Amino acid sequence: MKRTPKTLIIALALLGGTCAAQAADLVVLEARGVSLRPGQTVDSAKPLSLKQGQHVTLITPAGATLKLDGPYDKAPGSDQARGVPVTNALSQLVAQRQARIGEVGTTRGTTVVVLPDPWVLDASRAGTVCLRDGSEAVLWRADAAREAVLSLAPADRSWRTEAHWPAGADRITVPPPAIIKSGATYLVSLNGVQSAMKVEGMPANLANDAVRAAWLADKDCEAQARALLRSAK
Repeated sequence: MKRTPKTLIIALALLGGTCAAQAADLVVLEARGVSLRPGQTVDSAKPLSLKQGQHVTLITPAGATLKLDGPYDKAPGSDQARGVPVTNALSQLVAQRQARIGEVGTTRGTTVVVLPDPWVLDASRAGTVCLRDGSEAVLWRADAAREAVLSLAPADRSWRTEAHWPAGADRITVPPPAIIKSGATYLVSLNGVQSAMKVEGMPANLANDAVRAAWLADKDCEAQARALLRSAK
């Protein structure tokens, strides 16, 4: 029996690895009119068929968002190069926020928030936060010099919980019986100053920090996305 040369075996192995890398999974960020759901993955090397009116937004392994509209019928991996990098998406969020501030005519809330950890939820500012599926909610405050009275309730005020936030502690786990759920809005009060916190979910199985940052940016969790990119450097 004729043996295959070792050099050919090595070359075939390298080629197989290259093909596997090219056929990377893309994460569904948004889908309209199709059976795909957010968090699901699709093979970049397999054809994706979209009819007129159908739409899918995918996240590449590099953290770029790729928007596809029907009619479309080809492997989405061939279009990865035209995806929008997460840094560009964050810049767009800043521009949109500044535009809204200009329309309202106020400078309130323009301070850039620098989170110490991408997975803490800012309790002192109104806005959107992202919570990983299956993880506990940890609230954070920038000014931890003094003790604070924390109260938390859903927007429908079906329940309410309260806790003392010790001086010197910038984080606190949401006290029972509170259960923070994605897709809901909560009223958070620190020493009587109330703000509305909308919670978006994030799948726990996303492949890497670039994909996670893209997901956070798309959900308007800008501060968390920036904190994640800083920690990944």
